[in-house]
Amino acid sequence: MQPREFFAIWAPKEVVWSRWAKPVVFSQLTQSRVAAVVPRNEFSMNTDGIPTPDRSTFILVNLPGIESVELGVALAQRGYRPVPLYNCCEGVNAIIPMGVIIDSLVSATPILQQLQLPLLAPPAFLIDANRMRDTSKPSPGDFDNRWLLFPQDFPSAKFLLSQGIQRVVLLQKNNTPESDLAHVLLLWQQQGIQLLRQNPSVSGQPVPLSVSRPRWFRNFWYRALTLLFLRRNSAGGFGSVIPNESSTGGG
Repeated sequence: MQPREFFAIWAPKEVVWSRWAKPVVFSQLTQSRVAAVVPRNEFSMNTDGIPTPDRSTFILVNLPGIESVELGVALAQRGYRPVPLYNCCEGVNAIIPMGVIIDSLVSATPILQQLQLPLLAPPAFLIDANRMRDTSKPSPGDFDNRWLLFPQDFPSAKFLLSQGIQRVVLLQKNNTPESDLAHVLLLWQQQGIQLLRQNPSVSGQPVPLSVSRPRWFRNFWYRALTLLFLRRNSAGGFGSVIPNESSTGGG
């Protein structure tokens, strides 16, 4: 399989949810890397208690690193359509380790291909809970690939409702969503989408989630100000090397 084919399997053009899938990590694949990854036959994360797939439920997986991929594949085996939203690049001395996520996506691709999920399978969007895990000032030479979520990265409440989606189940370990995710969830909440939360690492059913107003909510400058502290990559997404002071000019 050629590197360019992997994204097509994870985000088929004919699937409505694929328009939100991020191609960034797939664009970094090479034939040699693909050949070095050992395919896996199954991902056995526990999905007990997670709602049975139906067209009224939207799943949002917010787990750290490789756990988000593994749960996404386990949900695919249940009948959900995993949609990768990893929006940063890999690099030497990267603040957010992306290699294990990329390799896991590659190793799981044959499983996803064999499942042949129906076009109308309900979605499970996959994001890395470690996307801003180190908020301290990065050092020169670090590859700063920290990234944030914005409402534009997700379907609007209006679109969700048009697709029959009435509720969103947030799968994460913490009780409270991070600030960037809260911006997304509150918009949905205000427009009639029911929010539920569930910790997939413990037994139990989803519980109601009420999201409080985060700072800068619906502020015109929120996205622009936030992006000032992040580093974009020419290949798309986030990630670039922090330059040494001597290489930034000035005297």
